[in-house]
Amino acid sequence: MDTKLSFTTKVVKELLSHNFSVLLYNKDNIDGYGGWFSTDVGEEEFVVAMKHHMSFEILLHEYCHFLQWKYDRQLWEKSNLTYDVLFDWISFPSLKYSADIKDCDYTNEQLDQSLHDILEIEHDCEKRAIKLATNNPIEDFDLDKYKRAVNAYLWSYHLNRELRQRPKNPIYTPRVLENMSNQFYSLDYYLDKNNLSEQCRLALLQEYEKDSSCP
Repeated sequence: MDTKLSFTTKVVKELLSHNFSVLLYNKDNIDGYGGWFSTDVGEEEFVVAMKHHMSFEILLHEYCHFLQWKYDRQLWEKSNLTYDVLFDWISFPSLKYSADIKDCDYTNEQLDQSLHDILEIEHDCEKRAIKLATNNPIEDFDLDKYKRAVNAYLWSYHLNRELRQRPKNPIYTPRVLENMSNQFYSLDYYLDKNNLSEQCRLALLQEYEKDSSCP
């Protein structure tokens, strides 16, 4: 059984062997994010905010994005074509994720395709993470909590699309996770927003409110 430290060490060594920069920051967020994995030219990097209260879960998630890039390049490159569309639409004009974006007059079809492709690659990433943690147990890793966080994460994309905004507060608070399922479902299940229960929806919605406070 790996400890979190031994697993992290293995991950870092593997990333470095593939010429990725590994940036593990001693802070709870980086520009509002817990971490990311990038294959953009000149920005090939693996980044995690190690003081985030779910830093190890973020590290595992981003590592599984690396595994997608390594073993399923077709899926990874397909996602890169449309992933930023939804976020450009949400953030424009204050922030542009794609340098070639001139405006954000996207059609519903383009936005729906972006949402579909985001959920497709993120679901595959979470499937890899859950399989890895199940087949290779990691000391003190709470798989039940991770699955609840997965549900909060995947369902939040539907609210991003519906509200045209990202959450204003963390979505992995106890008050959110206690309302999430600890089951991991098929991609088709998450693609259908009608499967988002009212209980889960209300729990997530409170994190989109500006003055919402965490317990």
